[in-house]
Amino acid sequence: MTNTLTLLKDHTGSDKPKVMGTEYVVDAMINVTDFDDTQGSLTAQLDGTANTIVITAGTFDSGLYVAGQNLIIAGSSHENGTVTIVSIDATAAMTLSAVSESETDDGSVILSTDQVIIPYLDFGLRSVSQVMILGQENRLLNWHVHLGATGESLIPGKLVLSCKTASTGAVLAGDAGTLRVRLVGQI
Repeated sequence: MTNTLTLLKDHTGSDKPKVMGTEYVVDAMINVTDFDDTQGSLTAQLDGTANTIVITAGTFDSGLYVAGQNLIIAGSSHENGTVTIVSIDATAAMTLSAVSESETDDGSVILSTDQVIIPYLDFGLRSVSQVMILGQENRLLNWHVHLGATGESLIPGKLVLSCKTASTGAVLAGDAGTLRVRLVGQI
Protein backbone atom coordinates (compact mmCIF):
# COMPACT_ATOMS: atom_id res chain seq x y z
CA MET A 1 0.00 0.00 0.00
CA THR A 2 1.42 3.35 -1.03
CA ASN A 3 0.21 6.41 0.84
CA THR A 4 1.11 9.93 1.87
CA LEU A 5 0.41 11.03 5.44
CA THR A 6 -0.13 14.71 6.21
CA LEU A 7 -0.54 15.88 9.81
CA LEU A 8 -3.15 18.65 9.81
CA LYS A 9 -2.46 22.03 11.39
CA ASP A 10 -4.70 23.51 14.08
CA HIS A 11 -5.77 27.16 14.41
CA THR A 12 -2.30 28.09 15.73
CA GLY A 13 -0.54 26.49 12.76
CA SER A 14 0.83 23.54 14.77
CA ASP A 15 0.71 20.00 13.40
CA LYS A 16 2.07 18.44 16.63
CA PRO A 17 -0.05 16.22 18.91
CA LYS A 18 -2.28 18.29 21.22
CA VAL A 19 -3.19 17.48 24.83
CA MET A 20 -6.82 16.48 25.44
CA GLY A 21 -7.36 15.46 29.07
CA THR A 22 -4.54 13.02 29.77
CA GLU A 23 -4.02 12.03 26.12
CA TYR A 24 -2.85 13.61 22.91
CA VAL A 25 -4.92 14.11 19.75
CA VAL A 26 -3.62 14.07 16.18
CA ASP A 27 -5.67 14.87 13.07
CA ALA A 28 -4.25 13.60 9.80
CA MET A 29 -5.07 13.18 6.14
CA ILE A 30 -4.01 9.90 4.52
CA ASN A 31 -3.78 9.85 0.72
CA VAL A 32 -3.85 6.21 -0.40
CA THR A 33 -2.42 6.23 -3.92
CA ASP A 34 -2.01 2.46 -4.35
CA PHE A 35 -4.16 0.41 -2.00
CA ASP A 36 -3.18 -3.13 -2.94
CA ASP A 37 0.49 -2.70 -3.97
CA THR A 38 0.25 -5.55 -6.48
CA GLN A 39 3.53 -7.20 -7.46
CA GLY A 40 3.16 -9.58 -10.39
CA SER A 41 5.17 -11.83 -12.70
CA LEU A 42 7.05 -13.29 -9.75
CA THR A 43 8.64 -16.73 -9.65
CA ALA A 44 8.31 -18.34 -6.24
CA GLN A 45 9.13 -21.45 -4.30
CA LEU A 46 6.38 -22.46 -1.89
CA ASP A 47 7.02 -24.90 0.95
CA GLY A 48 3.88 -26.44 2.47
CA THR A 49 5.85 -28.02 5.34
CA ALA A 50 7.70 -24.89 6.48
CA ASN A 51 4.84 -22.53 5.43
CA THR A 52 7.23 -20.33 3.45
CA ILE A 53 7.33 -18.52 0.15
CA VAL A 54 10.62 -17.41 -1.38
CA ILE A 55 10.63 -15.11 -4.41
CA THR A 56 13.35 -16.37 -6.75
CA ALA A 57 12.78 -14.13 -9.79
CA GLY A 58 10.95 -10.95 -10.71
CA THR A 59 10.88 -7.50 -9.16
CA PHE A 60 9.94 -7.89 -5.49
CA ASP A 61 9.90 -5.17 -2.81
CA SER A 62 9.82 -6.77 0.65
CA GLY A 63 9.48 -3.28 2.17
CA LEU A 64 5.81 -3.19 1.14
CA TYR A 65 4.89 -5.82 3.72
CA VAL A 66 5.13 -6.27 7.51
CA ALA A 67 4.65 -9.21 9.87
CA GLY A 68 0.99 -9.55 10.85
CA GLN A 69 -0.30 -8.16 7.56
CA ASN A 70 -2.59 -10.02 5.17
CA LEU A 71 -0.97 -11.27 1.96
CA ILE A 72 -3.08 -12.19 -1.04
CA ILE A 73 -1.51 -14.81 -3.31
CA ALA A 74 -2.94 -15.19 -6.82
CA GLY A 75 -1.88 -16.74 -10.12
CA SER A 76 -0.11 -19.65 -8.46
CA SER A 77 -0.53 -23.17 -9.79
CA HIS A 78 -1.64 -24.47 -6.36
CA GLU A 79 -1.64 -21.69 -3.76
CA ASN A 80 -4.23 -18.91 -4.07
CA GLY A 81 -5.95 -17.01 -1.28
CA THR A 82 -5.31 -14.77 1.70
CA VAL A 83 -2.78 -15.69 4.41
CA THR A 84 -1.03 -13.77 7.19
CA ILE A 85 2.66 -12.88 7.08
CA VAL A 86 4.35 -14.35 10.17
CA SER A 87 7.83 -13.02 9.35
CA ILE A 88 9.64 -11.47 6.40
CA ASP A 89 13.25 -10.75 5.55
CA ALA A 90 15.00 -8.64 2.94
CA THR A 91 16.01 -11.71 0.89
CA ALA A 92 12.42 -12.12 -0.39
CA ALA A 93 11.59 -14.96 2.01
CA MET A 94 8.38 -14.92 4.04
CA THR A 95 6.98 -17.32 6.61
CA LEU A 96 3.19 -17.44 6.26
CA SER A 97 0.32 -18.60 8.44
CA ALA A 98 -0.35 -21.45 6.00
CA VAL A 99 0.87 -22.82 2.67
CA SER A 100 -1.17 -25.77 1.43
CA GLU A 101 1.27 -27.32 -1.05
CA SER A 102 4.91 -27.21 -2.04
CA GLU A 103 5.78 -25.79 -5.45
CA THR A 104 9.14 -25.03 -7.08
CA ASP A 105 9.61 -22.33 -9.69
CA ASP A 106 5.95 -21.29 -9.84
CA GLY A 107 6.36 -18.52 -12.44
CA SER A 108 3.02 -16.76 -12.37
CA VAL A 109 2.66 -15.59 -8.76
CA ILE A 110 0.97 -12.26 -8.00
CA LEU A 111 1.19 -10.79 -4.48
CA SER A 112 -0.95 -7.99 -3.07
CA THR A 113 -2.43 -6.82 0.22
CA ASP A 114 -5.78 -5.56 1.49
CA GLN A 115 -4.58 -3.37 4.37
CA VAL A 116 -3.04 0.06 4.91
CA ILE A 117 -0.32 -0.16 7.61
CA ILE A 118 1.04 3.07 9.16
CA PRO A 119 3.28 3.16 12.27
CA TYR A 120 1.87 5.22 15.16
CA LEU A 121 5.23 7.02 15.30
CA ASP A 122 4.42 8.55 11.88
CA PHE A 123 1.60 10.38 13.68
CA GLY A 124 3.95 11.45 16.51
CA LEU A 125 2.40 8.96 18.95
CA ARG A 126 3.93 6.03 20.85
CA SER A 127 0.60 4.32 21.59
CA VAL A 128 -2.99 4.84 20.46
CA SER A 129 -6.18 4.27 22.45
CA GLN A 130 -8.67 5.50 19.85
CA VAL A 131 -8.92 5.91 16.08
CA MET A 132 -11.76 7.76 14.39
CA ILE A 133 -12.33 7.91 10.65
CA LEU A 134 -13.71 11.42 10.21
CA GLY A 135 -14.28 11.46 6.47
CA GLN A 136 -13.19 10.17 3.12
CA GLU A 137 -12.89 11.40 -0.44
CA ASN A 138 -14.85 8.54 -2.00
CA ARG A 139 -18.18 7.90 -0.27
CA LEU A 140 -18.53 4.52 -2.01
CA LEU A 141 -15.71 3.04 0.11
CA ASN A 142 -16.10 1.29 3.45
CA TRP A 143 -12.99 2.02 5.57
CA HIS A 144 -12.51 0.33 8.95
CA VAL A 145 -9.83 -0.13 11.60
CA HIS A 146 -8.52 -3.69 12.19
CA LEU A 147 -8.21 -4.77 15.82
CA GLY A 148 -6.78 -7.92 17.34
CA ALA A 149 -8.56 -10.27 19.76
CA THR A 150 -7.68 -8.11 22.79
CA GLY A 151 -9.02 -4.89 21.28
CA GLU A 152 -5.54 -3.57 20.52
CA SER A 153 -4.30 -2.89 17.00
CA LEU A 154 -4.00 -6.02 14.88
CA ILE A 155 -0.29 -5.21 14.44
CA PRO A 156 1.24 -3.68 17.60
CA GLY A 157 2.39 -0.08 17.20
CA LYS A 158 0.70 0.37 13.82
CA LEU A 159 -2.59 1.70 12.47
CA VAL A 160 -4.17 -1.05 10.36
CA LEU A 161 -6.92 0.06 7.96
CA SER A 162 -8.92 -1.99 5.47
CA CYS A 163 -11.21 -0.85 2.73
CA LYS A 164 -13.83 -2.54 0.60
CA THR A 165 -16.22 -1.06 -1.91
CA ALA A 166 -19.53 -0.28 -0.21
CA SER A 167 -21.66 -1.49 -3.11
CA THR A 168 -20.16 -4.95 -3.75
CA GLY A 169 -17.86 -5.64 -0.80
CA ALA A 170 -15.00 -6.25 -3.24
CA VAL A 171 -11.42 -5.62 -2.14
CA LEU A 172 -10.25 -2.29 -3.47
CA ALA A 173 -7.36 -1.97 -5.91
CA GLY A 174 -5.35 1.10 -6.93
CA ASP A 175 -6.03 4.70 -5.86
CA ALA A 176 -8.39 4.87 -2.86
CA GLY A 177 -8.25 8.66 -2.48
CA THR A 178 -7.93 10.44 0.85
CA LEU A 179 -9.37 9.83 4.27
CA ARG A 180 -9.22 12.00 7.37
CA VAL A 181 -8.48 10.34 10.71
CA ARG A 182 -8.16 11.38 14.35
CA LEU A 183 -5.92 9.38 16.67
CA VAL A 184 -5.92 9.69 20.47
CA GLY A 185 -2.98 8.32 22.43
CA GLN A 186 0.33 8.93 24.16
CA ILE A 187 3.57 10.49 22.87
